[in-house]
Amino acid sequence: MQNLKYISKPTLDLNLIIVSLLCFTLISCESNNNDNTAAAGALALVANNSSTSSSSTTPSCTTTGTCKIFIANPTAPINAGISGFDTHCNNSTNKPSGSYTYKALVSDGIKRRACSTANCSGGTSEHIDWVLKPNQQYKTNDGTTIIGTTNANGLFPVPLTNSIQPTAIDGSSDLVITGLNDNWTAGDDCNDWTGTGNGKYGAHIEVGIKAFSEATMACSDLINNTYKGKAICVEQ
Repeated sequence: MQNLKYISKPTLDLNLIIVSLLCFTLISCESNNNDNTAAAGALALVANNSSTSSSSTTPSCTTTGTCKIFIANPTAPINAGISGFDTHCNNSTNKPSGSYTYKALVSDGIKRRACSTANCSGGTSEHIDWVLKPNQQYKTNDGTTIIGTTNANGLFPVPLTNSIQPTAIDGSSDLVITGLNDNWTAGDDCNDWTGTGNGKYGAHIEVGIKAFSEATMACSDLINNTYKGKAICVEQ
């Protein structure tokens, strides 16, 4: 402290100015670094959200304009529930190549339903995981032959333009499982497609029919080697 008294006032003033400038520069740099860090973080968040949004978009046949329907081979798992039908469709040996995910056109009225009122008088709000899109054209597995175009309620006007499968796949008695009444409400469904006893029934149609409801049959008969009940599979 004794030596400080010999330092001239101009020198002290100059030193104070230099120190002040250094402090201001350091603070400014720190502030800029924080701003840059915040900006970089914001950009990363936007990019991440954009990437997440893009990757979460499920590919759909509706974007290509051509959705297909086919009848899966072999016999459908009548007692495996709705999810079992869907898995069966996607693992089918005759699933069209190069197509998207398929779901079975089958109803149990709980996990999958077209309508709760006749022909969906309340609109698409009546759907539960329904497989047909409104105002969408569907074609057979050849991607050319038109089956029909759904209405605003996601239902086919019947009769169809062409049948989904005009001839039996592996026998003249092929049946196709629907679980639907002729007005698209839930019909007989083998105890929500979980039972196969003779006292339980499932709605079905025959291959080649241009509709989706025809009759009911004992569940055990739908899965035996005579009737070979199959699933209608709709591209999503």
